Parts: sequence; C-alpha cells; structure tokens
Amino acid sequence: MMYILVKKNLDQKLSEWSAKYEVVAPQKVEAYSQFLPFTESSELALNEPHNTRYPPKSLFLPQSEVMLKYNKRLNKFDEIRILPEKRIIFGIRPCDASALTLLDTVFDTEEYQDPYWAGRRENTILVGLGCSEPPSTCFCTTVGYGPFNHDGLDAIMTELDDVFVIEALSAKGEKLFSDFPAATNEHELSVLRIQSNAKQGMNQAFETEGLKQTLDHLFESDYWSEIAESCLGCGVCTYLCPTCFCFDIVDEVQRNERVRNWDTCMFRIYSQEASGHNPRPTISERTRQRLMHKYSYWLDHIEKIGCTGCGRCVRYCPVGLDIRAMLRTASNFESEVVNVG
Repeated sequence: MMYILVKKNLDQKLSEWSAKYEVVAPQKVEAYSQFLPFTESSELALNEPHNTRYPPKSLFLPQSEVMLKYNKRLNKFDEIRILPEKRIIFGIRPCDASALTLLDTVFDTEEYQDPYWAGRRENTILVGLGCSEPPSTCFCTTVGYGPFNHDGLDAIMTELDDVFVIEALSAKGEKLFSDFPAATNEHELSVLRIQSNAKQGMNQAFETEGLKQTLDHLFESDYWSEIAESCLGCGVCTYLCPTCFCFDIVDEVQRNERVRNWDTCMFRIYSQEASGHNPRPTISERTRQRLMHKYSYWLDHIEKIGCTGCGRCVRYCPVGLDIRAMLRTASNFESEVVNVG
C-alpha cells in the first residue's frame, strides 16, 4: 500500500510521533549531516546529496557503550538498561538499512544473540528515503542492492515535488502510516519512473563476477602493497562503514565499568597477539584483511558481499583512496603466484 505525506506537514507529523516514540532523523551539523533526536528546533537534512557522514549503525552498535557496571559501595552490579524506548529512524538511506540486515547475521543468530543489538532492532521502526539522484561515489547496484532497495526497511519514501510517497513494507510500517492519505495512480506512476531512472543511471563500478576467486588467488601477491602504498592506516574507511563491526571490550577500572568500543582491522595493534607477534604487521596485510573480509569472507559466511556501496570510504578517505579502483585493479593484476600441478 502506498501513502502520501505532504512535505509542509512533515515537522508536524514528526512532532506527533515524538509523543509516542523517540524520533531520530538526519539533521544538519556544520558541514555535514547526522542522525539526531528530532526536536522542534531541528534542521532536517533530507535533501542532502548523499547519506550522513556517520553511519546509523551507531544507533544500534554505539561507538562506546557500557555493558557492565559495578557498584563498589553496595558491592553489587548496577542494572544496565538494554532496551531503548520505542523509536523511529526517519530518512535512513537504503544502503544503511541493508547494512543492518548484514550485521544481523553477526549479532542476532540462532547460535548467538547480542541482547543490546537485538533489543534495539526490535524496538525500532525504519522509514527509508530512496535516492532519486545517487551521488557519484555510490555503487549500491554493483554489489547487489539499489537506490530504492527494500532490505531491512519498514517503509520507503520517494520524494516528489510537494509530497513524499510512502510504501509500507512491513506490519510496523503499515501500522505507522495506515491513517495517511492513499497515493493516487499518478503518484505511483511518478514513483516507478523515478526509481527506474535512479537505478538505470548508476554505472557498474567494478566486476563482481569471479571477484572472490580473484582476491583469493592474489592473497600472497604484491597487489596488496601496490594498492595500499598511500594508505595512512587512519581507520576512517572502517569507522564510517555501515557494515564494519570490529570492537574491543575493556575494563575501565577507575569507573568500575566494562565497555565495548569500536575497533578496526586497519590499526596495527588490532591483530597483535599477547606474545607480541602480529600476523598483519604492515598496512599491506591490513588492507588485504579489509578487502578480503568484504569481498571474500562475507561470501563464505552468508554468500553475500559485505558492502552495500554507500560510498563513505570513497568520499572521506583523506588521501583519496577509492575501493572501486582497488577492485578494478585486482581484476587486471597479473599475480606472481604460480599454481603448481
């Protein structure tokens, strides 16, 4: 079912929802946009040419979160609140919603369920905003998704001149929008045209057919040192990636807390063992781990590429490294590895 939300009524509707939910939406912060709780003074950033700099995965896997806290005075553990208030994340891009479904295969499985992650996922409604004009840094169609992909969303919006046309995709989405005016046939035809044009306007960024086998074959080659030559190892590409999930758990003794913090395989100390040995001593091995994880190991894990093509790593790399160019190079690289027999 499709509904319409008149743009001039948007703030009023978000305010109404705020009485029942915590409403989070992309908002202008200096030169960028990020997801923040909606207030009457919020400056929404729904018309930005690209998604937020900081990925909304942080709303489910915070950059730093207390997992356990000990009260020395009472000699007992303090209760840590896991479940958030019911909330709506409004205006999330399809690539970021798809990334959450990939992370579900890590944090919410039959074998292992992270209660922090699962609780936040259960209590959240995701209202997506499709990309009518995908930025040049995005490549979602190359990795199997699209500017109006439905994965992980409860509803998706398509922007027209004066309205958002909303398609409910789940029971949560249907309940949220059931009292909205129905879209007309003209609205629906416009939506189909916009969505088709957006997808057709995206070029193939690199060849994915056989890419895993190519990278596996290049594992011991000079390819990795060649593409990593200018990398600073700053970790921006992984911290801003919506599908990277590496973390560390530390005990903060002075605060009597056990804390989970984001970490990254691009840092030298990440893979260092207690003995002092480091299996990834240089930036070449760490770059290899990053690309192999997304384009080989994820395929081993769930038969999907571990990247949704959001383009943040392309857009924000301080030295201009482009993962798309790296992967195109892989397809043309002559490996020095010789197969024997």
